[in-house]
Amino acid sequence: MGKQVLDWMEYRATARELVAEGCVLLENKENALPLRKGETVSVFGRIQTNYYKSGTGSGGMVNVSHVVNVLEGLRNSNHVILNEDLLRVYEKWEEENPFDEGCGWGTEPWSQIEMPLTDEILQNARACSETAIVIIGRTAGEDKDIQDIPGAYRLSELEEKMLSQVRSYFPRMIVLLNIGSMMDLNYFDVCQPDALLCIWQGGMQ
Repeated sequence: MGKQVLDWMEYRATARELVAEGCVLLENKENALPLRKGETVSVFGRIQTNYYKSGTGSGGMVNVSHVVNVLEGLRNSNHVILNEDLLRVYEKWEEENPFDEGCGWGTEPWSQIEMPLTDEILQNARACSETAIVIIGRTAGEDKDIQDIPGAYRLSELEEKMLSQVRSYFPRMIVLLNIGSMMDLNYFDVCQPDALLCIWQGGMQ
């Protein structure tokens, strides 16, 4: 058998295509998606920099060289402008509130604590953009089955508050679900996002 060489660039392109085809658009009012070319978007939710590439267990324990998170994907698209001031607010908060990876197999929590939003944060974000993207993330899987509790199958109180606050400030709100299991969507009938997109857990790309 001859030597086989992996074409890394071809692999990445194929993986990215499959990830995109696997996304499911659950709601899209008045063509909120696709995003408008050149517009500035404000991204809320800590999962913007801590994308869940997979669930827990054997797949989750695979060491990879790099995972493209949502922010990087948006930057790489060259389609929109990110609200960098808001990103810096999140980065500063995360210095004192690091991502909780657990302390062993199956100990990572289903979700992460969200940064509380102040009127000042929201006002500053709204001043430079009309579109907000809110990312909700969940992990579950081997030795970590999802449970019917807030922060797992259901939204947490902080997540509900974040969604309501962003909705009250922005004329256009898009919600991305970085999830790999079922989730209660009833609250989205309350906060009424303009678009709801399930982006699943797409691996490295």
